Amino acid sequence: MAPQLPKIQSKVSATVEKIRTRKRDSASSSSSATLIRPAAVPAPKPVAPLKPAEAAEIVRILGNELGANGGETSPAQVARLLEQSGGRLAVAEPGKAASPERPWVAEWLPGNVAYWRVRHLGTALAEAMGRDWAVWRQKNPLGAVLDLRECLPVQSLESAAEICGLFVTPGEVLFTWRDETGKEKNFRSDRQPLGLGSGTPLIVLVGPNLRGAGELVASILQERSGAILLGQATGGQVGLLGETRLSSGRSIFRVKGEILLPGGRKGIGRPIPPDVDLASEGFVDTEIWPGGEATIASTIAEVPAIKRPNEASLIQQENVEMEEETPTPAPGKEGETKRPPQDRGLQRAGDLLRTIRKMPPTRRASIDPVDFRGQNSAPSHSS
Repeated sequence: MAPQLPKIQSKVSATVEKIRTRKRDSASSSSSATLIRPAAVPAPKPVAPLKPAEAAEIVRILGNELGANGGETSPAQVARLLEQSGGRLAVAEPGKAASPERPWVAEWLPGNVAYWRVRHLGTALAEAMGRDWAVWRQKNPLGAVLDLRECLPVQSLESAAEICGLFVTPGEVLFTWRDETGKEKNFRSDRQPLGLGSGTPLIVLVGPNLRGAGELVASILQERSGAILLGQATGGQVGLLGETRLSSGRSIFRVKGEILLPGGRKGIGRPIPPDVDLASEGFVDTEIWPGGEATIASTIAEVPAIKRPNEASLIQQENVEMEEETPTPAPGKEGETKRPPQDRGLQRAGDLLRTIRKMPPTRRASIDPVDFRGQNSAPSHSS
């Protein structure tokens, strides 16, 4: 029997690879006209209930752009008109920020994870990320995490192209912007990429407040660089935005022009679904805000302790053994457990990177984001 083992292993490997190839080919053929997405694509998010004063103010600001006549000023009517705009118009709450005065935060996290939390896109950030990676790549990173959850929505398309260029082959057309007159402008990747390597995954953290230029970055990295999107569905307004603050504190976001992705696909109208979806009832995506300027590393420890009997379930049809991690909570006053601010999205990103690292090197080097799409991730608490 022993002399036959190599032949058997070879046949099994060949069969598995054929299955994976069919899976990738099927996904590629289905995406020839549309983006590769889970079967259930999120619908445009409904407008949160408007107050009468807000509705009247929106009509005054938008006027003919909203398509409202003098009698359509009730909150229900205005909300319906916003929803019928196909993502071009939206009303949203201002996003929270852990450190609003800092354009970005870079940190080497425990477990060898490179982490950037981004608010402002642009040349300065791209150059800083290049310097960071030149140092971090020498430390055998599990992977990189680009956190776009608090990325400001109103930023230039040039700034978005700068960041995309770090992860895409130089010279490629990233996207095309068409203005209201029909004039088009191509944006190419003309920056030297970081060179993460085929065995170094990139995870992009996304959430419902992500819209505009940052949402465009997430979309391009998902489709062009093999990034794995983790979190919750985005705001659904990809591209160049204008913002008008209402007296209530909320904002009206208006899409300017139109984004065309390679192949003629339009990048507007629906939220981008993450590959690994953290959305569920009662799930708190991020609680890092009370931590202020505390290091990101302080948000990683999970309290109470969480056991992970099957984190490999993040990946379809993979049987990867995972170590259980049960961090010991620090006792607080009078023996009670003190619960520090938590960042569940970043914790799940670390889980996913550790799962990928457990794979055989050849499998890890050929990671296909299609393997992750439509997955759900929810922490399993110990009893």
